[in-house]
Amino acid sequence: MNTIHQLELVPLTEGAWRVCDRSVATCDAASVIAYVEQLPTDESEEPSYEAVWVFGTRGITHHTTIESVLSMAASLRAAAASSGAAKPKPIAHFPPGGKRPLTPLAG
Repeated sequence: MNTIHQLELVPLTEGAWRVCDRSVATCDAASVIAYVEQLPTDESEEPSYEAVWVFGTRGITHHTTIESVLSMAASLRAAAASSGAAKPKPIAHFPPGGKRPLTPLAG
């Protein structure tokens, strides 16, 4: 497994990996940053990699090295940390039973 900063490249199958943030619990979906797959190439071509980003709204990017993928993931995490991005605030819930307290109508 390759690691850079708090990121880890976890193998899924031959030629496929998941980029995970080790600072987030592995049971938390937020630990997954991207899925990476080595693209098929001819023998004369250099390998290339496609990253599907699930952290943020980056979409799909192409890279010539795995290190490039990890570097981009580290940059995305650093940018999110410096922007003050945090988990969303929880939504207030109603009391058990799902009923709202009754309020008298002013008449």
